[in-house]
Amino acid sequence: MKCRTRWLALGVSLLMFSFDLAAAEKRRHDAHVHGIAEINIAVEGAKATVEFRAPAESVMGFEHEAKSESDKKKRDAALEQLRTKGGQMVVFDPKLGCKSSDMKTAIVETKGEATKAQSGKEAHKDQKKSGEHREVHGTFTVACDKPLAGSRVKFGVSKVFRDIQEVKVQVLSDSGQSGATIKKDKGDVKL
Repeated sequence: MKCRTRWLALGVSLLMFSFDLAAAEKRRHDAHVHGIAEINIAVEGAKATVEFRAPAESVMGFEHEAKSESDKKKRDAALEQLRTKGGQMVVFDPKLGCKSSDMKTAIVETKGEATKAQSGKEAHKDQKKSGEHREVHGTFTVACDKPLAGSRVKFGVSKVFRDIQEVKVQVLSDSGQSGATIKKDKGDVKL
């Protein structure tokens, strides 16, 4: 019962965190900076949820609607890379015996105050060209053999997506909240 209560508390925290992010979307629209990604990590015990956000330009090489076959191939390849390489982008200590799920991805289009999220292949439909910004979002989970508290997480985002040179990391765990800015995959964050 205690474990269920903790997961419920974590879920509520993540939901509140998501609402806070949604409320900040207009502010984020103005702060959309190519080459900078965000990673949010929520930790409880031996499990974690990782959220990744980056401008589509930094992941796919463009932000416009993928209409040409070339752009569609680039988009699909970038999303596949994101789906399968989450464990290389956010690296937990190997001694913890962690296993990552494949990342769930979406392309999110922002126009002024409106936001429209679409998953992978649906993302190319019904989008206009001017004044739009697109972000790529991804979420994956990690289950480890040992608790994550006190461990350090490293990053390999720039190795997977060369156009991303800086990652703003936020961590929410049983012991509190912390954050860091990681440049060119140098540095780590304590969980």
